[in-house]
Amino acid sequence: MKYYPIPDALINYVESIWSFESPEQIDINEQATIIPSGRCILIWNYSGEYEHIIQDQTYPHSKFDLHLVGQHHTKILLKGKVPVNSIGINFKPYGYYSIAGNDLSSFLNKVVSISKRRLDGSQVLTNFSGNLRESVTELTQLLIERIKFEPDQRVVHITEQINAHKGTILIKDLFGHVSTSQRHLNKLFKSQTGITPKEYASIIRFQEIYNRYIRDKKSGNKSELYDLFYDESHFLQSFRKVLTLQPSLFLKKPNNLGNEFIKK
Repeated sequence: MKYYPIPDALINYVESIWSFESPEQIDINEQATIIPSGRCILIWNYSGEYEHIIQDQTYPHSKFDLHLVGQHHTKILLKGKVPVNSIGINFKPYGYYSIAGNDLSSFLNKVVSISKRRLDGSQVLTNFSGNLRESVTELTQLLIERIKFEPDQRVVHITEQINAHKGTILIKDLFGHVSTSQRHLNKLFKSQTGITPKEYASIIRFQEIYNRYIRDKKSGNKSELYDLFYDESHFLQSFRKVLTLQPSLFLKKPNNLGNEFIKK
């Protein structure tokens, strides 16, 4: 993964801008499994074709397709013939709301193609010049001119608190200093992120333990696991819910490709 500077106009909405080139050869046992991130991701593949598979639903992407990967509760599988090269933008949990401005829960567990037409009617990203920075600039300019909305600062605050506590904060404590009702905040948060605060916290907690226990393969240190889950049984239940496998089975196969897209 190669990362690029975020333009000032997008700094409040975007976490990272990157390009990715798949290897020429992939291990036959590679799982190519991506866990939920709590973020919407915009991807433009400039070389090769591939598919996202979510809950047995396949989303194929032809060359030069610009597509949004919405929030998801379960794993995503990547499938395609290498090499596949792409440019991507990881939004902050509430970041894509600034462009979409509608209920982001409509993108839950879905991948949708996004228009590449600018406000002046011209099309961008219809080919690849060979210059990655030029394509990144085209993509970011397309987004900048589409910004129309600002996320509610209460949503921003709740997100920051969940991140700071690695998903372990109680919901009643999360809403304790906000005068608005919990019901309204839940609805507001879901409309601007696509999921509820409880769902977001669960994703962040799982991501944290995945990075410790699975990605970094420190399975011997079980005490860290209990910092984020009630006990090992709670962790195993959450693991099977997201990845539909037990950790021992998941660890038997490489997931190098999938791990590229998992935030550490």
